[in-house]
Amino acid sequence: MDAKQGALLARGHATAGPGGTVPGPASDARLVALGYLRVRALAEIAHPHLARQADAIDEFCRHKGWHLLALLRDVEAGHGSGPGQPALINAIERLRGGEASCLVVAELTQLCPSVAELGGVLDAVEHADARVVSLEPPFDTGTPIGRTLGRMLTSVSGWERARRAEMTAAARSKVAIAHAIPSDLKLRIVRMRSAGMTLQAIVDQLNEEGVPTVRGGARWRPSSVQVALGYKRPRPWTQAVEDGSTAP
Repeated sequence: MDAKQGALLARGHATAGPGGTVPGPASDARLVALGYLRVRALAEIAHPHLARQADAIDEFCRHKGWHLLALLRDVEAGHGSGPGQPALINAIERLRGGEASCLVVAELTQLCPSVAELGGVLDAVEHADARVVSLEPPFDTGTPIGRTLGRMLTSVSGWERARRAEMTAAARSKVAIAHAIPSDLKLRIVRMRSAGMTLQAIVDQLNEEGVPTVRGGARWRPSSVQVALGYKRPRPWTQAVEDGSTAP
């Protein structure tokens, strides 16, 4: 979820009712819905699968007696080439403005590219005093069960965002350490490795000489040598051999 989507969510909080509560979904009577589809490339707009999804949304709304106000489509932008889902942002703005009270998708995965973003979308729709309806899997946040499932999905989404943030921070830390090692020490380790020394043998040599680690510690470990050289972590089943703890 980008900055604009975040701003929409913040404004949605501002429209909450007295005491910070958000009114429940509107009654099904005369319900007005917005349909939403997302495709990976412009050429997919004419794909039969997308046409079937559009037909499914239209048929569902007619069967329920709902008025389908519009069917909005997003084409995923390339990396770093602008907002990823302007049509979805527009849909949330229209829900918040009272033009419709329901967002219908043929598949829940249409809402966003990853589960990490799903919670933000569900929150934004909820705080627009609207509901999300997915045809596959069957899912409606306007029902008690749907609201419970929505909260569960939002929790999972938050966990995934936190996990990604931790992974990103760890990766940046490793890059910083790799750049921080003195060039002469790095060259020496590279030569030791090229000479056929295992990581454990390099560690033993550095520790015996009292060479401080990159972080200023007194004891080197195989993992710290890997990080210093920018190595990728070996697969679990090769770890023992790589560290020199078993015979090659």
